[in-house]
Amino acid sequence: MCLILLTVAYAVPTCVRAARVKFWGDEVLTFHAAGLPSLSAIWSFLNRGLELNPPLGLLLVAWSERIFGRNELGTRLPSIVAFWIMSLCLYAFLRRRLPFSFAIAGMLFPLLTSAARFSYEARPYGLVLGLAGVALVCWQAAADGRKRPVALPGLAASLAAALCCHPLAVTLALPFLAGEVTRSIQRRRLDVLMWCAFAAATPPLWILWKLKSAAHAASFAQNVVHPLYTAGLTYFLILLPAIVPAAAAILLLLLSRADPEIRAEANRGMPRYELAALIGFVAIPLAAVPISTLGGPYWHRYSMNAVIGMAGCLAVLLFRMAASRPRAGMAVAALFTMFFVGEQLLPQGKRLDAGIEASNASDSFQGALEGMREDNLPIVVGWPLTFMELEHYASPALAGRLYYLTDAKAAARWWGCIYFDVKGPVLREFFPFRSHFAEYISFVAQHKRFVVVEPGWVVPQLTADGATVRLRGAASGARYYEVTLK
Repeated sequence: MCLILLTVAYAVPTCVRAARVKFWGDEVLTFHAAGLPSLSAIWSFLNRGLELNPPLGLLLVAWSERIFGRNELGTRLPSIVAFWIMSLCLYAFLRRRLPFSFAIAGMLFPLLTSAARFSYEARPYGLVLGLAGVALVCWQAAADGRKRPVALPGLAASLAAALCCHPLAVTLALPFLAGEVTRSIQRRRLDVLMWCAFAAATPPLWILWKLKSAAHAASFAQNVVHPLYTAGLTYFLILLPAIVPAAAAILLLLLSRADPEIRAEANRGMPRYELAALIGFVAIPLAAVPISTLGGPYWHRYSMNAVIGMAGCLAVLLFRMAASRPRAGMAVAALFTMFFVGEQLLPQGKRLDAGIEASNASDSFQGALEGMREDNLPIVVGWPLTFMELEHYASPALAGRLYYLTDAKAAARWWGCIYFDVKGPVLREFFPFRSHFAEYISFVAQHKRFVVVEPGWVVPQLTADGATVRLRGAASGARYYEVTLK
């Protein structure tokens, strides 16, 4: 009954939020790519390097859209379901070793971190989380000797499917290898069938290599900061919204009085090899940061699988702190439940993860741009994701005035990344774009006055070329400029 109530408390607000919140730029790409007419069309799109993720996520979105419609909710529903599957799998994994209350606390913890933002995002991060959760439960069952004819194929299939959703799912090797190596050392022999299951999950690496070759890694800006700093920032951004709930739970246990001793059968704890796997999940950012430099930039959402280890380790820590105080454990579960329900009911802008994750940025000035009808000037959008958002949601009249300017040399000079300048115009071959891509030099030769929003590299280049750039106005903190060329 508790799990049913928590499922309702998750599903209803999350689906409402998914239906109301606008797509941001990457989600617009998912929406269009999933609408391609066939698998061969999707593969052709991927093989042009226009999307860095393998096709499974797009196929799941396409099937969802056929059932629930091509809208925000239909596009995001696979992630909504997958994220909750991860939570349920985390509960099942922890419940085998810990009392009910601490399994519930561990299950809810990811929903209090910034990972919750990906529970309704039409990108593959939620899908990989769900598949990682399934793999963890299958690995535990196989290690325990439970239903191995089902658990071992399930382990191989879920890991292979994760690799077919996102390239950095390769970092899932870290927790499972850490756990299985520790288990092998404890047992003093190898579990041959388990290692065969791991090997059976590797064929999708060929797809990842093909997509990496198509993407041309040289068109990306590489990380210029130290990898340890980037990994540390990843941990901070993931955990920032959950600091208060975690600190409150720890403080509650420190202040609670001793209760009657917990039942002996519940005080089992967790085997070392499972702790090693959880620590391996926590360490995923340390592997994801250097691996990402092989194919492009790094964003902390690429390491979101680490929340599984963080949640499991926190549940074990709280359980050990509670010692023989079962009522304190129930108080911890109640505390996490209250934070979870409160977060679910808060408006988007009031949530603890507000401002941490990417969101649609075009709302802040779309109204102002729609109002610029008197002069009918072209509007240059300097930031690729905002260009995608505006193109998707703008009225036909506004969409026809939008331009993205391409110039690989200028982009490399001022921005350090030429990916959208090289790949962006190719999108017109696959999607019914209403807006325009134009070469920078040709555009400025034909237009002596225009408006620029989200300046990107465009305004610095215009200034260097001697153009007059003046601030025309601001809307909700977003500035837009009017450019006059001599």
